[in-house]
Amino acid sequence: MDILVLTHALNFLLMFLLAFGTAASIARKYDTGWRLFWIGAATFILSQIGHIPFNAGLTQLFRNGILPSPPAAWQLVFNAVVLGLSAGLWEELTRYTVYRRWAKEARSWRKGLMLGAGHGGIEAALIGAAVMLTFLNLLAARNLDLATIYSGEQLSLAQQQVSAYWGAAWYEPLAGALEQYC
Repeated sequence: MDILVLTHALNFLLMFLLAFGTAASIARKYDTGWRLFWIGAATFILSQIGHIPFNAGLTQLFRNGILPSPPAAWQLVFNAVVLGLSAGLWEELTRYTVYRRWAKEARSWRKGLMLGAGHGGIEAALIGAAVMLTFLNLLAARNLDLATIYSGEQLSLAQQQVSAYWGAAWYEPLAGALEQYC
């Protein structure tokens, strides 16, 4: 097995293990149980149910000219600010609602920590699942004749993507797991 296959697999495994390992450690150390973890997980998922359609709608408003687009030189900064604010808005409003209505007992540091472990942990696990599916698909495509599936420009793009994925330095795949926990 080559080292790159190992580090790609290790990347998504770490995302799962660190998410649930952190929660298990908190549950054991602070005797919190797992209920607040799952409430935190549901909180993240609920926030995304509002956040993702909101961003899609906002994109359409800009694309259709209903909202004016910023100058091209400011596009990257504008997108970073708007997307960051929309993520914060949806996640914080959802957390506020959950604390007020669903997790009223989570007022101590220990219980809040477990709820937060669920919120961040499920995000890491969901990203880990997407990373795992990408890995499995690109592992299959690694030795596949892509010309049997794609042609023309699509073939060239697919070959570039497979080549870039498998051409990474051995340590680069671990950046995903590192980003989730730093």
